[in-house]
Formats: sequence, C-alpha cells, structure tokens
Amino acid sequence: MPINVNKDFPWLLVLILTVAIHFSGINVTFFTDDPGLYGSLAKNMVLKGNYWELFSYGKDWLDKPHFPFWMAALSFKLFGVATWSYKLPALLFFLLSAIYTYLFTKKNYDQKTALIAVLILLSAQHIFMSNTDVRAEPYLMGLITGSVYHFFLLEKRFSWIDLVLGALFAACAVMTKGVFALIPIGASVIGELILKKRYAEMLRLKWLLAVLLTAVFILPEIYSLYIQFDSQPEKTTFNNAH
Repeated sequence: MPINVNKDFPWLLVLILTVAIHFSGINVTFFTDDPGLYGSLAKNMVLKGNYWELFSYGKDWLDKPHFPFWMAALSFKLFGVATWSYKLPALLFFLLSAIYTYLFTKKNYDQKTALIAVLILLSAQHIFMSNTDVRAEPYLMGLITGSVYHFFLLEKRFSWIDLVLGALFAACAVMTKGVFALIPIGASVIGELILKKRYAEMLRLKWLLAVLLTAVFILPEIYSLYIQFDSQPEKTTFNNAH
C-alpha cells in the first residue's frame, strides 16, 4: 500500500529530519586524515585528466580500488573541488541504501516495519560518523544493499533488469573495497537458498550469468591496475617487484 501522509506523518517527519541532519554535515571539515587523502586522489584525477592511475604526493598509490575516487572526481568535475562536493556522491549512495532498505523490508514484511528499518539505519551513530568523515562506507552501503535487493528479486523470477543491476552494484562494490565486498552479497543469495533447501536453484543459468556480468563490470578496475602497474613491470608495489 502507498504511504499515507496523514497516518504516517510522524514517521515521515522523523525520517526527513534525520536525512537533513546527515546532509547538514556536508561541509564539515574532516576529522581524520583518510578523507583528505582520498579527496586529493580524486582531485589529482581531475587536474591531470588521468582517471586510471592513483597518485599521492607524486607516488603510485595502491591502497584502495578506484570507484569512490571516480565518483568524487566526477563531482569535482561538475561542481568544483570542495569539501561538500567530495561528500555529495557518498551521501547520495547512502540515500540509495535507505531506499533499498525500505524496498527490501517492505517486500518481506510490511510498510511500517520498512519505515522502522530505515529509521534505525538513518539514526545509527556509525552512519553519522561515516557520512561526516567520508570514506568507503556510504558507497558500500548503497552498492551492497542494492545488489542484494536485485538478486533477491532475481531469485523470485528472472528479470534482465535485476540481473544487470545486481551484477553492476556487486562489481562497483568490488571496485570500492575489493573482492571481500562479494561476501555479504553472495552469502545473502546462497544463505537464502540453503535455508529454503532449494539447492538446485544455485545451479541455475541466471546465477552463472550474474557471476559473468559482475566480472565484466569489474574490467575498468582491472584495466586501471594494468595501466598503472602491470604495463610498467619496472615499478614496485609496497617495495616489492610485481
């Protein structure tokens, strides 16, 4: 059923105020070193016009994958280099996680439970910290919840849209934090099928397609690493040859 503005007004008011609080810190100065470093990496991309390689203080940088820096660089390109433009894409992915949390919970329970779930998510202290001192967490929240939701729908019935979006979000999660990001996504799909004792479902062609599409969508990250490192074998990584 659609949201009833009069009946659900208290919930909606709290949700709107909570979102406003998250966005109120969009121009707050970072309180740890990492966001400043990540912002400088994205700024270097824009200034050098080189979106494949990561540099910090003129040296190769290989601590994290590229996706958050691509998003920040796109924001810098559109709005200029600033604290708020660095945080903006991360906050949008955070909102995406709230939307998918609502959709997923409503599908499995009811609308009131979905609103409560979103409110719990929005009011968590760690989320406030992550949205103020932006690193990878807001991106991962949107990407992982999005992938889980679309694969959840894909498990119910085949849809090219859910297949492509689930794989795309999963790939972007990998390009945000590494292959470890696939653990919660894969565990949600496999765990669901195991609990329902639908073991044969795991062998369906759609899941093979999901794996293949995810691998294809990861290619930009593979290409970036090739350009910066594998195509230049004389370089060292963490003081080791590669």
